[in-house]
Amino acid sequence: MEFASRSEFSIWTKTLLFAMINVLAFFGNLLTCYVVYRNRRLRTIPNMFVIALAVSDILISSCCMPFTVATLFHGRWIFGETFCRINGFAVLTFAVASIHCMGVIAISRYFCVVKPERYLVLFKKEKICLYIACAWFAALVGSVPPLFFERGGFEFKLGKGMCLYTFESDIGYTLFLGFVSITAPLTLITICYAKVFRAVSRSNRVFSEESDFPRLRANVEEAKVTKTLLAVLVGFVSCWLPIFVIDTTDAMRGDDTWPRGVYISYAFLLYTSSTINPVIYGVMNKQLGREYKDIFSKILRFRHQNIMETETETEARFTARREGWST
Repeated sequence: MEFASRSEFSIWTKTLLFAMINVLAFFGNLLTCYVVYRNRRLRTIPNMFVIALAVSDILISSCCMPFTVATLFHGRWIFGETFCRINGFAVLTFAVASIHCMGVIAISRYFCVVKPERYLVLFKKEKICLYIACAWFAALVGSVPPLFFERGGFEFKLGKGMCLYTFESDIGYTLFLGFVSITAPLTLITICYAKVFRAVSRSNRVFSEESDFPRLRANVEEAKVTKTLLAVLVGFVSCWLPIFVIDTTDAMRGDDTWPRGVYISYAFLLYTSSTINPVIYGVMNKQLGREYKDIFSKILRFRHQNIMETETETEARFTARREGWST
């Protein structure tokens, strides 16, 4: 299958846009991992979940996005049917793993703020990797079966420029997948954050009345961490809710029925969801923001130093050559 005739401008615009998203997603999330690695103070439990999300986004940007960029450029899928199934499996697995990780984050915030005495027992650093592994296993439960479907499964979606699960091929499994991967996690997340912000508001009021400023400051810090992680969730849902609506509508209608522009927006939102997290961390988390600025300033200084050294060497060679001419 190939795209309908497209103008040269359309080809290059879409290809370059998705290539830019690909680069930003990969290096932005890689930078997040490096920042947490280089600063021991940032190796906190909430940031362990941040790294888990970043790893998922790095996998999407390295294992999925480049093939969409190539497809948009060539106008067709050129990587074969077998790899298409693998690629579709990867997209579904990484996306659902991100949602489940956010579910684990919401649960951890709930225990940290609402039931802190249980939090110290349940969320020790050595247990975090187990919880993240469980989130990935739950994602695989939903993404592995379509690999063995005789009809449907993972196929190339022309309008979206990528290989995906064919939601319209098996309504029963699609409903199961939607409940396990979207509805249940988001319901759990909503309940947890509602209870968290209610508890924070109540605690702030009590500590203010009692003039217990140390505990008030600690409570405010927890609220800031929670707001950052909630912002990540809001960004993710803002991208994935339209995707969920499009997929659900197509599944109910039994075919791809939206205009092509809608499906390009679908792909854009899917990949943008892997790009925005580093921006959110930089804006809402002061520690991560400072680390980002420090790294960027070092890169700029290094680049400026290289330019100055190059100019100095060029000037020295020119001076030596001029002196040679004069003799």
